[in-house]
Amino acid sequence: MRGIHVRLAAAGTLVGLGLVVAWIGQRADAAAQARPQVVWTLSAASNTVTIRLTPGSGPSGRQLLARSHLVVTESGNSHLRRAGHGTVRVPVPPGAQTQLVVQVKGPQPVTRLLAVTVPPRLRVTTLRHTSNGLLIRASSPLRQQPLRPLCGTDKIGFPDPAEVTVAKSPYGCRARLRLTARDGERATVRVTVPTLPETPLYSFASPAGRAIYITVDDGWTPSAQVLAIMRRTHLPVTAFLIEQAAQRNLAYWRAFAAAGGTVEDHTVSHPNLTKLPLRQATYQWSQARLTLGRWLGKAPVMGRPPYGAFNRAVAAAAYRAGLKSLLGWSATASSTGIQTWDGKPLEPGEIVLLHWVPGLGQQLTKLLAAIHKQHLHPMPLTPASFAGVAPQWRSLAGD
Repeated sequence: MRGIHVRLAAAGTLVGLGLVVAWIGQRADAAAQARPQVVWTLSAASNTVTIRLTPGSGPSGRQLLARSHLVVTESGNSHLRRAGHGTVRVPVPPGAQTQLVVQVKGPQPVTRLLAVTVPPRLRVTTLRHTSNGLLIRASSPLRQQPLRPLCGTDKIGFPDPAEVTVAKSPYGCRARLRLTARDGERATVRVTVPTLPETPLYSFASPAGRAIYITVDDGWTPSAQVLAIMRRTHLPVTAFLIEQAAQRNLAYWRAFAAAGGTVEDHTVSHPNLTKLPLRQATYQWSQARLTLGRWLGKAPVMGRPPYGAFNRAVAAAAYRAGLKSLLGWSATASSTGIQTWDGKPLEPGEIVLLHWVPGLGQQLTKLLAAIHKQHLHPMPLTPASFAGVAPQWRSLAGD
């Protein structure tokens, strides 16, 4: 009987020990789960490793986090030592592997070894000027992300994985081009964006021989009377035609050219070119130029901006389209009479603006009377008419 009691006591002791061991194990598991966790991220853009502590699980997780802090050292480098309560940022060199020793100091200390490999630094290997602008080659393939124009109107392209092109701009500038490699490395390049060539604008032409120049815009309402005057007097008239208007009366414009008239470019659809992107403004000039040349046998070499709206981008677009000269005007003739830029009578070298509207024949007759009164001589308008004349930016408001 006594032996039975001894065996029962021993069994009870073993059960108690098992419960104690289980309780200790549970506490150890709970403590391990509550221990702050180390997480890290690498920013290739800034070549920085960010190491931070996050709370463990359980009710004591955040309490332990509040009483813990980080110490980070570089393996083999006693000079690099960074400490922080919950976050530490460490610069790491690109193109190499860095060993970092991360220590969590506090109630639940932990030591971890991190091996951080950073991509090579992004470098510019070539930067040269071309006929179209800038060509930049990088040491690594690039993210072909949309980039803002540097000078407001230039175009940035990615012809190859590691290449960037910057088109010439009407407004050349110095700027910083920020590039990002596919692996996240970044580089900033200082560039000088070249200025696009511009087609000059003239509001006056050569006064030699007391010359005066007659121009007529748009083309919606052709005038048989004007054509009769030209045939009878061999009067040189320059028509700045809108492509869409010219298409309605091609037979008339062929007769106009046969009578000695000159057809020049007034764009496809008569927009305000200063409000268009460079590409669209170039299209307006070039498409009208090519189409009018195909219809009438001779491509225009001069253009007049609709509404007289003009800036450097308009001039650059005209240059891209192949135009040699842009025309403003110094005087207008309409149903209300003749108006010059300075309010004085017509003078040699004036460029007079009229429009293809009903009543143009009568307006032209009155203009010719004023021209003869001033002993002026209508002359053909060509790029040679501006020899020795400085480009101007002055014109009267109109269309």
